[in-house]
Amino acid sequence: MTGSMFIPECIVPLLDTEAQEVATRQLLMQVFPSWVNDRLEIVSLKGGITNSLLQCTYKARTADEQTVLVRAYGRGTDTIIDRTREYCTHIHLHSHGLAPPLYARFKNGLVYGFISGRSVEYQELSNPVLMKGISRMLSQWHTVLNPKCIKQLIVEQQGAKQSAIVDDIWQLCSKWISNLPVDTPKRRDNKVLLENELLWVKNEIACKGGPIVVAHCDLLSGNVIVPEEWPRDSNNTLEPPPVTFIDYEYALPTPRAFDLANHFMEWQGFDCNIALIPEVGGEVMREWGRQYLEGVKLYSRDSEKLDVPDNEINVLMDEIRCWWGMPGFYWGIWATIQSIISTIDFDYESYAEKRLLEYWNWKKTYVISKGKLNRL
Repeated sequence: MTGSMFIPECIVPLLDTEAQEVATRQLLMQVFPSWVNDRLEIVSLKGGITNSLLQCTYKARTADEQTVLVRAYGRGTDTIIDRTREYCTHIHLHSHGLAPPLYARFKNGLVYGFISGRSVEYQELSNPVLMKGISRMLSQWHTVLNPKCIKQLIVEQQGAKQSAIVDDIWQLCSKWISNLPVDTPKRRDNKVLLENELLWVKNEIACKGGPIVVAHCDLLSGNVIVPEEWPRDSNNTLEPPPVTFIDYEYALPTPRAFDLANHFMEWQGFDCNIALIPEVGGEVMREWGRQYLEGVKLYSRDSEKLDVPDNEINVLMDEIRCWWGMPGFYWGIWATIQSIISTIDFDYESYAEKRLLEYWNWKKTYVISKGKLNRL
């Protein structure tokens, strides 16, 4: 199904930088047999809080250079991430021109093409010009990608029965919660609480999030790439830059409202500066939604006119409003697991508390609003 190479015996260490470079060089000599070891430059990239990422540039005798990325998965992340789904999603994305080529899969990572450019800062996500580029790219994802095609690739890759594949956000959250430890009374009580909460929120919002799409599910600023020369202080007179999304390890079929709500929540950054999150249904979010819905019409080619009436924006805002608490719930569980398994220097425990607080605050508002509606 793909021309990429599988090297199951190769492991790239995470913490031992010297051993990491040796293993990476050996790996790349297998993937690219024409390369010469002493012409290869390896630089460790920063920015992620899950994996190790290496930028590897081969300097040929000619003026041409080739750069690839080697990503080694963080310790224990297979507990959280379906690596076969990630691999198959990357293949499907590449077939639509939405991801770089995938050169190899090894025991604890991938080798794939490098996308030149820079990742944006979280403070830039509200830039009106960049907003249009991001909303249009996400609408393309949600329109042209096919969850059934990815599922079939997974079946072909691992020989799994379709019924055994984790294929929606509810199954995934249930799996994550099942992996939480119960070695102390506090942890046991927390696990029971999250299990019950998952049942409640699924019953409340599962059918209120709009169409099922191939969602990125991790559209934070670091996963949005724009040209290096695109200015950080751009204004509304500029055309939106070409935008590419990277890192597909959390991509999953979900209602579109989750992907949108999650992206807006990422406007706060890892600092959890909630003042930067746009108001649901406010002017900024409605404009973002209008551009997104224009893109859906453009890529689905089901309308000659791209005009989006207010009632369609209202429907989208209602979907996001219903799913507004799910990113906090989702990432709160994720960070709870990471606080136990990760070797990366990041305060996952505090991050889990902050993200789950977002969910509890949303639930309070949701329940009050629902009670008012029921009394009308």
